[in-house]
Amino acid sequence: MKLSIISAIVATLLATSSAAPVEAPRQFQVAITFNAAAGVTYFQYIPADGEDHDIDSDLSFSSITSAGGAECTFYGIDGSVTEVDGAETVDIGPPQTQLSGARSPSEDRAQRPAREAATAGQARV
Repeated sequence: MKLSIISAIVATLLATSSAAPVEAPRQFQVAITFNAAAGVTYFQYIPADGEDHDIDSDLSFSSITSAGGAECTFYGIDGSVTEVDGAETVDIGPPQTQLSGARSPSEDRAQRPAREAATAGQARV
């Protein structure tokens, strides 16, 4: 009898001590649509982590549309820098393949003029 009570207690302790896996916090992602000629579009989520993320398309785009929620900056193969702020469509001039994009953290907006001045004239490869 003592053994069955001890076994039951041990089994209960083991069952309640196994913790559920901890989920990683969800990261906000910005929904971006890249618009090419003849109504062709390409869709990609850009994580809102402030890091550059590759654009997984070789198409030449003429504009970028954001569903909103963040400010993003995109870099084209021929040197374009396109900023999209919130829910809007912004033309890329001239149309070109986009290499990467990043969600610009809101606290970084105040530092943008200094960053742009520091990188002026640098080609992006």
